[in-house]
Amino acid sequence: MSTNIFFDAQALNPGVKIVAGTFKPNGTGAIDNTVNSGAGWTVARTAVGKFIVTLDSVYPGLLSAQVSLQHNGAGDKKVHWGAIDIAAKTLEIFSITTASAADLAAHAQNHVHFVLFLRNTSQTK
Repeated sequence: MSTNIFFDAQALNPGVKIVAGTFKPNGTGAIDNTVNSGAGWTVARTAVGKFIVTLDSVYPGLLSAQVSLQHNGAGDKKVHWGAIDIAAKTLEIFSITTASAADLAAHAQNHVHFVLFLRNTSQTK
């Protein structure tokens, strides 16, 4: 556990909630959700290079979403968001290699990281 002193996050928007996580791609296999880092979500590989993150709770709105790739090796690999349906609690992530959907190999250093800033109120400002 960290010995640093942490303070509550402050936001200009009311009711901001942060959901963040990391998961390990497993090539063409299923994601092992028991080794995910972060809480409030699960993930599944649903097609070549496609993952669906499912939130545990419904939120009234999404303020911002970031996704990034940690990959063991050089090359033209990236991840980006696809369809985001906060009402259905689902967010698509696509893995791309040289402009085509591609699976990410299982490797101890391959991870997909994401951060969601969600609105937990009906107030929009």
